[in-house]
Amino acid sequence: MSGYVEKTLASGEEIVHRANFNWTYSFFPVMWFAIGAGALAMFFFIQFAAGVPFEELRVGWWSAGIAGLAGTIILINHIIILVTTEIVVTSYRFVYKTGLLARHTQEVSLSKIEEITLEQSIWGRFLGYGKLVLRGTGVGVITLPDLDDPIRLRKIIENAKSALRETQRRRVNADEDDY
Repeated sequence: MSGYVEKTLASGEEIVHRANFNWTYSFFPVMWFAIGAGALAMFFFIQFAAGVPFEELRVGWWSAGIAGLAGTIILINHIIILVTTEIVVTSYRFVYKTGLLARHTQEVSLSKIEEITLEQSIWGRFLGYGKLVLRGTGVGVITLPDLDDPIRLRKIIENAKSALRETQRRRVNADEDDY
């Protein structure tokens, strides 16, 4: 299944890099699911392994069921976000796409990116994640979520911008020879 970016590539445009979320981005949704599943497992063990009757555990089962359902909903929502988000650098542009049923995209030509700001906490430096904020001409601000190795992504964007400038410079020089 091809994603949004593959469907919208111009002729001669190639994907240079796909950014990934850091594992810490999924920590809390997985934790909430584990808490809910753990509560259900605990009451299952108490009732069936220890032989405690259901009537004595009714409130606990309801609480564990609600916790399990909430954890499952949180995790499913998070997985949908992970699967439907694309953060891609192509040879001509930067694309940030979110959404499953409704689609929201923020795209900027590499030549229009004026500033890339890195926001990285102490924990982000230690665990290798951070946010990038891109400011471009006519686009405004694109704020990305916590990504894995944001310094590498920033370098890839700068290298793609440099390669694009070099390609444009070669075209201009080739056109000058025609006169």
